[in-house]
Amino acid sequence: MTIMNPLAAQQFNYRWSPIHRVNKTKVPKATWPWLITHASLTAALQCLGQLDVEVIEEVWGTPTAREKKRLKLRPREAARIRTVLLKVDGNVVIYARSIIPARSLQGHWRQVKRLKNKPLGGYLFQHRSLIRSDIEITQLPKCMFPDQQNALWARRSVFHQYGPGILVNEAFFNEINQLKPPFGLL
Repeated sequence: MTIMNPLAAQQFNYRWSPIHRVNKTKVPKATWPWLITHASLTAALQCLGQLDVEVIEEVWGTPTAREKKRLKLRPREAARIRTVLLKVDGNVVIYARSIIPARSLQGHWRQVKRLKNKPLGGYLFQHRSLIRSDIEITQLPKCMFPDQQNALWARRSVFHQYGPGILVNEAFFNEINQLKPPFGLL
């Protein structure tokens, strides 16, 4: 079972760096490919076993200051916040927090609020006109996930198609290092 600091969602307010500014030697070698891939993590994880999504929370809420800035949101702009755990064969490998501004819920993206326990990434990558921003990386403090041996590495990027886009933050648990990235995807 994954124990998470109850304030973890709001603690994604850390300094993020572009991939080229991260000292690769500080990142576990097995984690690096997962952090930098532009391919769908959902598709990669599905190749490795049974992928399950455990929804922790899906509510209208207030993004952190850095999330608002990254999406260029107005001060009181409404956003749907979705936090989930991604599990492969019952093992938690990723904690994800997605910020979905109300203005982004247009066109086929209106369906995003009805995903329930389906992966957001699997839905987003179905659409060819999707544009993804550069990936940014940070190391989260150990206090966010006290049951993990080490501080977790995380990444974020914005998917653009409607409105300000959807910001996806993903923290990689140590268990991801036990999975072999699928050939050709990572």
